[in-house]
Amino acid sequence: MEGSSLGLSVRDPSDAHVETTTLPPAKAKGKKRNLELNQDITKLDDEHLKNYVANMSKEHYEEAPKKLQIDTVCNLARGYHSFVLAGTGYGKSRIGELYFHMYAPQRKPVVLVLNPLDSLGEDQVREKTKANIKAISLGKMVLTEELAEEIKRGDYAFVYLSPEVFLNNSLFTDLYFSNKFQSQLVLIVIDEAHMIYVWGLVESGKAKFLSVRDRLQDYGIFRPSYGKLGDRLMATNNVPLLLLSATCRPVAVDAILASLMLKRVDMPFFHGELVRTEIRILRITMQNPLKSCEDLFRMFSKESKIKDKDLLPTLIYSGTRKATLSVINVLNKARGKKKDDYDSKSPLVRRYHACTGTRKKKLELL
Repeated sequence: MEGSSLGLSVRDPSDAHVETTTLPPAKAKGKKRNLELNQDITKLDDEHLKNYVANMSKEHYEEAPKKLQIDTVCNLARGYHSFVLAGTGYGKSRIGELYFHMYAPQRKPVVLVLNPLDSLGEDQVREKTKANIKAISLGKMVLTEELAEEIKRGDYAFVYLSPEVFLNNSLFTDLYFSNKFQSQLVLIVIDEAHMIYVWGLVESGKAKFLSVRDRLQDYGIFRPSYGKLGDRLMATNNVPLLLLSATCRPVAVDAILASLMLKRVDMPFFHGELVRTEIRILRITMQNPLKSCEDLFRMFSKESKIKDKDLLPTLIYSGTRKATLSVINVLNKARGKKKDDYDSKSPLVRRYHACTGTRKKKLELL
């Protein structure tokens, strides 16, 4: 690692081995932030600061914090940006919560979280509510002047929104640059940070080089302006950034730092376990053309051997509606059913696509 970057090597998902345990000194700041940590916290040395974070975590959560979480929170407390690379389910979202808890609640600190999809923000709002933290997810049609005033007052500790709202909603732009909001903003979190790189590819016209999976999952929500996130993210009074990702290649890291106008020396990295030991990947050699979907036939037994209700829940991704119908045909054939059975209430297989409305998706899954 370069400069003051922290390297954490995690081999056990429940723990983290710290290769560089010395935290950087408190960052020298130009313009002072309005809302800062108590001096009793900032004056602590490395070891006492880590102990403070660990003990604070135990007050709010049942499980002990991971070392990676502690070190990242301490790094943020020193005033540094942080980039966390760790697998799904590692506990990355807990880092922002821990940092938030370092501030006295009566001071109304605000954490801003950017998510690539509104559904992710809605899920995290539910999680925060369970933890007795007031949060809100802003969709394009949600933000009103009344709600903007509530956010400005600090009524919501965590504010989740999409990059599109962050960049293109004039009401939020006024809110974001207001002195009142900036004075209470203590952290900006970019969830799924690798998307900054992908959005930059879209802006530069290089999106055609993305994989099929990336196009299916993300291309529909791209806007060319998303590659300009860096300018606005850095337009704060020294508010630290927390970037989170489970899939970020070196080329993406370099592009993200360039977008944020940062050097590696300015962005300490924390590496967690990217491998989920409870997840297994099986590769099955294909014997038929991909378009036919016939290889699925070998993966499902007849209904006489195992009932539909006893099958493991399975997700099958296909690129087109026509391919989805082919999948249903093969599955029905493998199970000994009518191959053209497209019953929307089938106990075996149901389908929906990216353009299906939220209400209909929920009905399909009932």
